[in-house]
Amino acid sequence: MNDKSLAIDKRFDSVDKQLEDMNGQLDKIVKVVVKGFDRIDKTLETKADSADLQRALGLLDSLSKSKRLEISEDERVVMSNQLTKLHDWVERAAKRINLKFEH
Repeated sequence: MNDKSLAIDKRFDSVDKQLEDMNGQLDKIVKVVVKGFDRIDKTLETKADSADLQRALGLLDSLSKSKRLEISEDERVVMSNQLTKLHDWVERAAKRINLKFEH
């Protein structure tokens, strides 16, 4: 073999070593992923009991109440703006007819 062939062989040896290292890392990753899927499968196999259902219903109920409070808060903001506009209008109208408006 000539020098070029030896250099190419060394390069291939280096590539082979890198591929072996990558295969080892991929094997580790695959094992972790398989364990994760196994854990998910076991979790999905368990059935919900009444406590789980009560917890879910409680969460839905609390979300429903908080949404009602949000709407209620939004309505208060709208009413406040409307009252402010009405108050400003009454003040302007009182000035126009020379009426003292006290608040």
